[in-house]
Amino acid sequence: MITQHPWASVKQQERKYIEIGTMITLLVATLSFYSVPQFESTVTTEHSYVAPPIDVIKIPATVQPPERIAPQRPTLPVESAKEDIADDLPVDFNIDIVEWAYFLPPPTQAPDIPLNPEDVSEMPFPVGGYQAILDRVIYPEIAREAGIEGLVTVKVIIDKDGLVRDAEILKGLPRTGLDEAALAAVLQSKFHPALQMGRPVPVYMSIPIKFRLK
Repeated sequence: MITQHPWASVKQQERKYIEIGTMITLLVATLSFYSVPQFESTVTTEHSYVAPPIDVIKIPATVQPPERIAPQRPTLPVESAKEDIADDLPVDFNIDIVEWAYFLPPPTQAPDIPLNPEDVSEMPFPVGGYQAILDRVIYPEIAREAGIEGLVTVKVIIDKDGLVRDAEILKGLPRTGLDEAALAAVLQSKFHPALQMGRPVPVYMSIPIKFRLK
């Protein structure tokens, strides 16, 4: 009978070989890990750009010397052609004032402002008398049929040409037609203008017109 030693049995030595192979593999892996070079990660840091300092050179302002003006030579006195005029005679300044007056502009005329009756020497009166105004009055038919009579006072402005510039009822009979008839008769009339110191002037004037049925 053949006896087999335990060290020569493959089955018995299988576990041992596996352990040895595992250890060798781990050793080789460890050595290969340390033998490979390591690559460190590089981090790029951005820095802000700072401009280099600039030297500022101050240029002094140029000052120009003041311009020198040569003094003028005094003029020599010239003798006047009129030697017979004495120096002690008084000077008449009114002569120059009269001569300057010819160069002044003419004074502007004052506007024609109507005057009051007490401010004129002669009041205006109608051409042909007051009867000429009454002849132009047309009695309204409505007032005639109603038998209306009365007095209408018209206030007017007679200009310096003798024309009626403005007219209004100072006192009248409204809604009868008499006021309108009185205004129409006065506006159609012509007057001799008022006088003040001999010249025609505009003036206020009141003209009474009496309406009476015959």
